[in-house]
Amino acid sequence: MPKTAEKTVTKVTGIVLPNDWDQDGSLIEIVLYGADESEFVITGPKERSLFSLCHHRVECEGTPVLDNRGRRLLVVDECRVLGDDVDSGYDFNWDTGFEVGLSFPRMWRQ
Repeated sequence: MPKTAEKTVTKVTGIVLPNDWDQDGSLIEIVLYGADESEFVITGPKERSLFSLCHHRVECEGTPVLDNRGRRLLVVDECRVLGDDVDSGYDFNWDTGFEVGLSFPRMWRQ
């Protein structure tokens, strides 16, 4: 059973990424990597509805808790999409892979 790490609501801005799959290869867990390098496993009633936001930039509000393994979870109350998977901020050259300087988010290179 998760225990509350903080009693306050936390706002995290970052990118949603897949984090775990079941034996059949179906996604079962997502994580929010914050712009401040924080990392929260997404949980709560809205968890499944956020699976479709993988690789999207979002701003989520929720209550941070710790699970029995000491991982930081975020029980999401609200989530706002800031950018889609194309606008996640990263460039990738599928022919040659990442190129020096181009793997940084576009907004950092402007």
